[in-house]
Amino acid sequence: MILPAVLLSLLLFNNVNAQETIKVGKITQWHTSNGMKVLFQQADSLPMIDLRLIFDAGAARDGSFKSEDGIVLAGLAKLTNGLIFEGTSEMDANQIAEKFAGLGVEYGNGSYRDMAIVNIRTLSYEQQRNDAVNLLSHILSQANFPDEALQRESARMLVALDYEDQTPSKKASRYFYQSLYSEHPYGTPPSGIRESLKAIKQKDLLRYYQQYYVAKNVVLAIVGDLTESQARGYAEKIANTMPAGSKAIDLPKADQHSKAIIVRENHPSTQTTVLMGQPVLKRGEKDLYALYIGNHILGGSGFSSRLMKEVRVKRGLTYSIGSYLVSMHAQGPYQFSFTTKKSSAKEAIKLVEQELKLFIEQGPTEEELSNAKLNITGSFPLRQTSNGDIVQNLAVIGFYDLPLDYLDNYNANIEAVTLEQIKSVFKKRVHPQTMAKIIIGPDVESE
Repeated sequence: MILPAVLLSLLLFNNVNAQETIKVGKITQWHTSNGMKVLFQQADSLPMIDLRLIFDAGAARDGSFKSEDGIVLAGLAKLTNGLIFEGTSEMDANQIAEKFAGLGVEYGNGSYRDMAIVNIRTLSYEQQRNDAVNLLSHILSQANFPDEALQRESARMLVALDYEDQTPSKKASRYFYQSLYSEHPYGTPPSGIRESLKAIKQKDLLRYYQQYYVAKNVVLAIVGDLTESQARGYAEKIANTMPAGSKAIDLPKADQHSKAIIVRENHPSTQTTVLMGQPVLKRGEKDLYALYIGNHILGGSGFSSRLMKEVRVKRGLTYSIGSYLVSMHAQGPYQFSFTTKKSSAKEAIKLVEQELKLFIEQGPTEEELSNAKLNITGSFPLRQTSNGDIVQNLAVIGFYDLPLDYLDNYNANIEAVTLEQIKSVFKKRVHPQTMAKIIIGPDVESE
């Protein structure tokens, strides 16, 4: 029996993660005739192809666009990306959705501080993949951002801002980035502000799209059941739907502040939310491995981390606590986050600061380092168990200009990290006395 395209594709997509291994070839890289960067990796275990376009068109680029009244159009990147599939000169959003569904194709998009993403997943049978690429190419070349869709999405984002104001964790995150990056493009909130969302017009979306959704400002990652020759053909077709354009300029360095920043805000919540951190490093820097392992030990490994043991297990001051490294084009934040009762907020903050300072001074133990390496290298293969995982890794490698053998050498680079490297890197890059500290909860302004 021949299954309909939609049913067959759903069966395959829903069973991707059940595959124990995905057989992949080597990564190859090239540029199309009009300058689009392409990374390709053959993976023929399943009759499936993933294509991901990753544009240097995230919220960090919003600052270069202003309204007639001089308002920075925060939220423009998210709106532009979010409305790509809402219509073209020939089809409306429903027709686009029906076309993709008829082909059994999954499609999606996303917008973040560094990047904007457009992706499709299709079965690799020739007719389906040809039709899928043709449809994607048409959308990229003819997206027209209907005004009614803009009004609807702007209204939705305004409601989301109201929700953020009612949610301590989301409000704290916004304040955190604004405090760390007050004069940097990363300080622009991806979801916009009320004034900017009300000011954005259809012409702004078109202008943003025409500037940043161009061949020289995008990386195309292709993974799946096709040959390199076929991948080159599809890449050329997709690239030719866009003008060559220019690559976005490099983002400025994000420096740490010279003194601590403390933001307190009362909120009628049952818990106090705390975020602490500062810009630390950008993607691709050699210190990443030592910082990553050190953070894994300190606060990034769940119940086995020092912070979880000290703050939750031993003292019961929080239900959940963690620390995270976010590496981006410019210096991303090293962030500590937790919630606690109003009565224990001061104690919990002091304890976290003490543990961080102790870690910077003394570093981890040999046992902690050994266990962390085992945990990290042991879980690494699980991040490459599906075509979706692979295309995501490929897109990151291309977007951040990482070596093509980055994944091959990842575990070796983790194993090579020493105790002294962790201590040295933390002392050089992490400075608790100048961190931003966001505290949101009941009666915090009176402290």
